[in-house]
Amino acid sequence: MKLNLRSLDLNLLPVFDALMREQHLSRASDQLAMSQPAVSNALKRLRQSFNDDLFVRTSRGLKPTPRAIEIHSAIQPALQMIQHGCMEQSFDPGTSDQTLNITMNAATEYLIAPLLMAWIRNESPNTTVKLHPDHLDDIPAQLKDGMLDYAIDYVSYAHDQFRSFVLGLEDLNIVCARNHKVLKGGITLEQFETLPQVTLVPRSNITANMSHRRGTPIEQLMGKDLPNRNLAMHVSSFVAIPDIVASTDLIAIVPSRLAQQPRYKDTIQCLPVPFEYPKVEIRLLWHKSRNNDASHHWFMERVQRLVELLP
Repeated sequence: MKLNLRSLDLNLLPVFDALMREQHLSRASDQLAMSQPAVSNALKRLRQSFNDDLFVRTSRGLKPTPRAIEIHSAIQPALQMIQHGCMEQSFDPGTSDQTLNITMNAATEYLIAPLLMAWIRNESPNTTVKLHPDHLDDIPAQLKDGMLDYAIDYVSYAHDQFRSFVLGLEDLNIVCARNHKVLKGGITLEQFETLPQVTLVPRSNITANMSHRRGTPIEQLMGKDLPNRNLAMHVSSFVAIPDIVASTDLIAIVPSRLAQQPRYKDTIQCLPVPFEYPKVEIRLLWHKSRNNDASHHWFMERVQRLVELLP
């Protein structure tokens, strides 16, 4: 006869499992932290549900019937799977073969990728890392869907589905050629507004109300407070900008950590920005569904250590 699962109280199955393993009422009740009358009542309901005595009392305890043995062999693997699934999962970076999908801009990638990969290879050699550009379509949706694990960005997603913390604060510099024909160690606001500039291709971002807004990083950072600019060139990556300004009369706004790399000291000037601007917060962002993931806690702890090593 087919059992109707809707008529079976699934809370009785752990009691049945304990009785099968202990084959003794008092020992089963001790293991379950239940009173003996409560276990006896559960056994009575089990007998009704399965239409079988299930256990026969003997001088040594309880002897399972053939039907009880048949039922237990069928349900025990499922009970073990449920118990395993409900337990907090451990994470061993040394054996993990996970793939981490992270989006960040090219300047951050240039600065952080060597350090990031060095400690991952040291602690989790089977982990694969995929770094994606920050101009992907709808990064928050990809974080929510699990297509991306993390975003490192200069904006936050002001929505209760996302979590973040500040990795660090970034300054900005104006950069131009070392032998620029106009600029010699400083720049005025008028010069900033009139000299030709190179900047990034505008990207789409998510605003506080989860609507999309397009703009270059400095436009999204400052909004209407940004002075006018004479834009002559758009490029896809911050990393290309120092070499471009070094060989032209263009200027640009770039992150200070990039502008002040030793490799550029003989080719470009790093000048103070001639207007007030907010400090750029570099954030690590993720969807809240990752919060109870053991690998997430490992990654977060290591990234916080990593940013301490940045110049």
